[in-house]
Amino acid sequence: MDTGEMVPAAPTTFMDRLLLAQTTVDYDVARRGEEGLIERLLEDAATRVMLVNHGLVAVPKRSGADAPGALVCADDPAAPRPDAAAPTGPLALALLSAEAVREEARRPGCIAIYLGVDRTAEPKTPYIALDITRAAEGPAAPRPEARAHVDADLGRPDGSFAVRALRDFDWIELRSFAPCATPRDAGLATSAVAVAMWHAHQRFCPSCGAPVRPALAGWAQVCTGEADGRRLLFPRIEPAIITAIVDDRDRILLQHNTAWRERFYSVSAGFVETGESLEHAVRREAEEETGVVLDTVSYLGSQPWPFPASLMLGFTAHAATTAIAVDHDEVSDARWFTRDELARAIERDGLELPGRASIARHLIEHWYGAQLG
Repeated sequence: MDTGEMVPAAPTTFMDRLLLAQTTVDYDVARRGEEGLIERLLEDAATRVMLVNHGLVAVPKRSGADAPGALVCADDPAAPRPDAAAPTGPLALALLSAEAVREEARRPGCIAIYLGVDRTAEPKTPYIALDITRAAEGPAAPRPEARAHVDADLGRPDGSFAVRALRDFDWIELRSFAPCATPRDAGLATSAVAVAMWHAHQRFCPSCGAPVRPALAGWAQVCTGEADGRRLLFPRIEPAIITAIVDDRDRILLQHNTAWRERFYSVSAGFVETGESLEHAVRREAEEETGVVLDTVSYLGSQPWPFPASLMLGFTAHAATTAIAVDHDEVSDARWFTRDELARAIERDGLELPGRASIARHLIEHWYGAQLG
């Protein structure tokens, strides 16, 4: 089992700091339509395979404790949750040989996704994600806060591959895995979870209701309905804006949403409406939720947020007004912070910021000029 390179390069730009926006392998999009591609890759000794189950990724057994646990924010599964602790060490994906998963990949319910090829490796290394969620028998997968620590070997004869894999690896939520991972592994895991979650949520054609089957090496689906013309379906992406708002005094505006933990504060964010521009969404969300009117809006960078299908588009904006009037529907509190005030609030008052995997955390630290916490 390959544990991968364990020393990530130091980030140098804003985009380099976005843990779910790292892509070091070639997506190799042109090959996705090749007939029998997955089968050929599973016969290739150079191929490496990562596992996904219920949106969690497999890492080597007993290494999951190195990842920071993430604190739940009420019932909002897509919230940029605060970290319970800092990462304690590097963490790598459990990467299996193609031979180890070949039979399992052919089982009904397993979904294989071609993630691309690392052309810098020698030999060149293709990567596949195998989602075993539907093939797993017995108990459900561990939830995001759980760690699966067991003493069985993957090669033992009893039980199906999926059941043994649930026991024999730690299963980590992407938001906890990414802060500990190399850019390669973080990028592979993000793509794998995003596509696997789409397959999990769309099992029938949204047009005619017929069952779908994977296509284009896992990156698409084909409707099986004859009347629908074998429609080709692609993953939907839900664009959302997220904004670091500052005023003339260079203070940042942070807000507390009603669905979040008591001391958790983040920046302005919201989904883009149909037919709306990104810049309009930035201004609308700020004024709707906090009463603050914006003038200058500047794009900074983006990051996928597959919980289940968002693309977070990060902005900075200048406040034309500073009076705060929260809506008390989505937002219960909002405050202006200087750098010193924010540092004191974190240290003395226990204010919690978004986790290290979220673009929200990096927008705040970009304004602050250094890492926080």
